[in-house]
Amino acid sequence: MEQQESNQYWEVFKTKVRPLTERQQRIIAYKFCLLAEKDLDDQGKGALKLVEQLTSDHVSLQDCKSCREQLQNKLPEEGTSPYSPLIWALTPHTDTYPAWYSAAIVGLNIVDLKISTWQKLTDLTEEILNNF
Repeated sequence: MEQQESNQYWEVFKTKVRPLTERQQRIIAYKFCLLAEKDLDDQGKGALKLVEQLTSDHVSLQDCKSCREQLQNKLPEEGTSPYSPLIWALTPHTDTYPAWYSAAIVGLNIVDLKISTWQKLTDLTEEILNNF
C-alpha cells in the first residue's frame, strides 16, 4: 500500500508539478517545509524564512548556498533531520536537480520524519495545484 501511495505521489510530481513555473514548484516545497516548522530551532526557522522568500524570488543564491551549508554541517551522521527538507527546498534549480524534483524530495523527507504520509502529501499537492 505504501509503495502504491509513493508511486502516486511521484506520478503527480512528474505529470502535474514538473510543468509548473519554478516559483510555483518552490511554493509547494515551502508548504511542505511548513509541516516541519514545530520541529525547527531558531536556525531552522531562519532557513524556513529564506525558503519562503524563494517563493517570491527576493533572495540571493549566495544566501541560499550559505544557509544550506550551515544546515548540512548540523545534520546527524545517519537518518533524516528537520533540516533535511529545508536543505532540499534551498537547493538551486539546475538540470540535475530541477525545482520540481527538489520539492518532491522535500516531501520524501517529510514522510521520513513521520510528519505526514504519502497520501496526505499527494492530497496537499493537489490542493495547492487547484489554488494556482
